Amino acid sequence: TNSAGDEMRRAQATWAAVSVRSRLQIIRCFRHLLAAQADSVAIAAVGAGQRPAAEVLTAEIIPLADAGRFLERAAEQLLAPRRVRRRGRPLWLDGVTSAVHREPFGLVLVIAPSNYPLFLPGVQVLQALVAGNAVLLKPGPGGTGAARELVRLLNAAGLPAALLRVLPELPEAAQAAIRAGVDKVFFTGSASTGSKILAQLAPLAI
Repeated sequence: TNSAGDEMRRAQATWAAVSVRSRLQIIRCFRHLLAAQADSVAIAAVGAGQRPAAEVLTAEIIPLADAGRFLERAAEQLLAPRRVRRRGRPLWLDGVTSAVHREPFGLVLVIAPSNYPLFLPGVQVLQALVAGNAVLLKPGPGGTGAARELVRLLNAAGLPAALLRVLPELPEAAQAAIRAGVDKVFFTGSASTGSKILAQLAPLAI
């Protein structure tokens, strides 16, 4: 709903003012919780494919924890302001200084696939949050359990609840979110579905 979107945007504005280092402390805590509760998370995240929990552990939980560890090591440097080098500039720009500043998009929509329902959207969610965004997560078919586990662990790690919301699995949920207004969409899935999403987004880019 629009009221929920407004709440998320207010929370995102506050979150964007939090230092990257402080955001990463939450990611670190999340990673530790994920490791400590790996067995129960694997069972909850089995999903529609009914894969063995051991497969979820090796194919999703361990890689997701590793993705969190990568952010802990690299995100602060990747997101830091970067001064543009003077080398190679034309003479008439001599003396001009410039820098690239990374700014969050705002409200990000992650449309997840049905396979790897924890790892694939989980990496995108972690990266979006660390960059200062709020996230709407639309699970693929059978992926709600994995999505809720992701939210539960992040909230337990200290993430403000208003920054991450799980949508229903139906495609209409993503369509409604786009109509309500999002600032960035991440989609993992088939080319045909991607084309439909792009067709909905294209008029909004004008």
